[in-house]
Amino acid sequence: MWYRGSITVPAGTTRAAYTSETIEICPGTITKFYRLFPPGCAGLVGMQVWQGTRQVFPATPGQYYLGDGSEILGEASVDVIEPDFVLELRAWAPNADYDHVVYCEFYIERSLIYVSPTSGRSFVPVPSNLSGVE
Repeated sequence: MWYRGSITVPAGTTRAAYTSETIEICPGTITKFYRLFPPGCAGLVGMQVWQGTRQVFPATPGQYYLGDGSEILGEASVDVIEPDFVLELRAWAPNADYDHVVYCEFYIERSLIYVSPTSGRSFVPVPSNLSGVE
């Protein structure tokens, strides 16, 4: 299933005071990641994707994406199996004279297995319409 989001980055936004937008997702594995920096970003807009306290894209902590008129679709294999099932787009543009918008899409192969935040154990939620197992 595809999940889409965008983030508007005000001109002059510093990395320390980044702007953010969230995208609610399902548990599963991110297998594709599309990002679009429209023409005009001129390499002045930095962006990262986070899930909670973990930087997801780029995979190397501290790195970030830049672009200008660039559309990139990449393969990925990132498990998102711990709540909260939210991706956070973080972006900044300290040297920009104009506001910019960056677009992202994520393809997630849904999973019924995830990690319970209270017990730390994995489990499969059972649909409520099942009455039992014989």
